[in-house]
Amino acid sequence: MVDRVVRVVGAGLLLSLAVAAWHDVSKAWDVWYYHLPFAARVVGLTDAASFTFARSNQARFDGFPLLGELIQGLLWRATGRPECANFFALAALPAFAWFLKRFFSVPPHLAVVAFLAIPLVQIHATAGYVDFTSNALVTMLGLLAYRQVVRREAPTRRTLVLGSLLAIAAANTKFQLVPVVLVGYVAFVFQARARSPKRGQRLAMIAIALPLIFATPIKNTIVHGNPVWPIEFHLFGASLPYVEHAYASTPQWLERFPRPIRWAASVLELGLQPIASHHRWSVDQWTPPSDPGYRMGGFFSGYVVVTVLALAVGAFLRRTREANVALGFAVGATLLASFMPQSHELRYYLFWMLLLVSLNLVVWSSAINVVPRGHARQRGITFMALVSGGALVIVGWSTRGTYLYASGTSFTDLLASQVDRSSLDPIPEGERVCVARQPWTFLYAARFHPGRAYRVQEAESPEDCAGARDLDTFPPIHH
Repeated sequence: MVDRVVRVVGAGLLLSLAVAAWHDVSKAWDVWYYHLPFAARVVGLTDAASFTFARSNQARFDGFPLLGELIQGLLWRATGRPECANFFALAALPAFAWFLKRFFSVPPHLAVVAFLAIPLVQIHATAGYVDFTSNALVTMLGLLAYRQVVRREAPTRRTLVLGSLLAIAAANTKFQLVPVVLVGYVAFVFQARARSPKRGQRLAMIAIALPLIFATPIKNTIVHGNPVWPIEFHLFGASLPYVEHAYASTPQWLERFPRPIRWAASVLELGLQPIASHHRWSVDQWTPPSDPGYRMGGFFSGYVVVTVLALAVGAFLRRTREANVALGFAVGATLLASFMPQSHELRYYLFWMLLLVSLNLVVWSSAINVVPRGHARQRGITFMALVSGGALVIVGWSTRGTYLYASGTSFTDLLASQVDRSSLDPIPEGERVCVARQPWTFLYAARFHPGRAYRVQEAESPEDCAGARDLDTFPPIHH
């Protein structure tokens, strides 16, 4: 009975999210500040002449990994709808559920419900960001490593290809995950060193994959002299070329604490607004910087505590290698995530919660070498369904279900609300105009206004304009 309900709920949520991804255009800052402008440039929907990036954004375009934006742009180009860039994130949800079914016999509908009970997953599934997809990719890589450790065998050629593709995709989608990918890939290929007739083939495949995994840092090092261009980076005491300082932002009350303490406070959601306020979670957990919950939380602390305890109890009750290794992987992921830069901004490191939930699903509803008896398996599935279902209900109530159905506006409506069309009428054909209205500057590009052929210069400083006429409907640009 419980399993049937979860099937219906899982299928219904995926359908509802698909409608939302098709209809709702993201209003998140980063989407219009650089994700979609980069996506449009990569696939040729705009070019450097029709929409010229500000110097800082051009440097980011030159250095950031752009695989996510490439796929977003292809989705936009194929459908003609910028809203459909959302499907880059949404597609990761059923793909991850299929992965757990294929390799661990976890019911896919249960996985869908369990992941959507994480507030940041629920929000990012249709947000137009790349955080969820990139973290899902690196989590699947970690789970493949877990599988190989449990089995005590080298990965097959097919599994090695899959793991390498996951590593390549994750590392070339988000900079912050490159160290995590490195750790995950090393753990994954560790067993490949074992001597066997196919050892040489495995090592050759790894050698081919490594430069592709680190393609972006390698390219940046060659072209710009800095693997994380344009971000500030120091190596052996020397400062490498850069354009912008490394991002650092912490709630004031946590500034003097080390990263692991900040991470733990964020995971436990200390300082956040009450759940009943209906404003506890958002796409980037933004609040005024003086707020104690600034950029904190997003996993639902109650869900975190229950899943941590469930994994520990599962390992104690099962007393199998699968469960003990799962507990070890959770501890390792905790150490890794808690020491990462800006570790308290949990959307960057969603892999930790995704792995914790996944390992619980594996321990409680499946096994790798040992097939549990039918009744034990069903009890485990029921337990995880109740835990994740309960968390999903609480999160859905707190967010008023806003992120689970088409509750937003279309791109046409966004364009009408954020662009002053009357300011565009006096612009002569072919003129270059300077616009500074972050994050909506990209909406002034001529491609969104058929019949017009002017050029837009994105501006973040007076130097960006370089002689272009300032669109007089905007406030003056200050140093």
